[in-house]
Amino acid sequence: MHMDKKNNKSKRAFIPQKIGDTVKKINRKFTSKFGQIEFIIHSNWEKIVGEYFLEFSEPKQISSIPHHQSEVGETIYKNYLNVSVAPAAALEFQHFKDIIIEKINSYFGYKAIIDLRIVQNYIPKYKSIKKNHNGNIMVSKNDLKNLKNKVDKMTNSDLKQSLVDLGINITKGS
Repeated sequence: MHMDKKNNKSKRAFIPQKIGDTVKKINRKFTSKFGQIEFIIHSNWEKIVGEYFLEFSEPKQISSIPHHQSEVGETIYKNYLNVSVAPAAALEFQHFKDIIIEKINSYFGYKAIIDLRIVQNYIPKYKSIKKNHNGNIMVSKNDLKNLKNKVDKMTNSDLKQSLVDLGINITKGS
């Protein structure tokens, strides 16, 4: 008795992936672009400086400058955060500099940043983000309508709702 061997390869060209794997790839792109300390500072900038300074400032990069040699002969670096600040808010930002440094270092639990280097530069204003009474970001009716139009022709209602929910969360994050 002879059995024919069938081709056991999948006929599908697309293989489903976990969303978590995709998010890891996105996070990896950000952490490789900024570095871990810079990524944390960029992602928490609104919490660090507050809503007012969010409109007028933007963290740029961390400069590591050699400070001294340790007993073992390793060079110890001091980190300075370069921040672009709109000229209108630069003086006030300078007054709050110590508080901002303290907030940044509280995220890390050690002195990750020694000082801020302020560069006066034009900062484009962020879109005004509408929040409800609970502090949650609201999605505009136009954005919600666009999301629902994109998935309107789908037949699977669970998948359709999942994609709308995902789109709402992505829109809130932008």
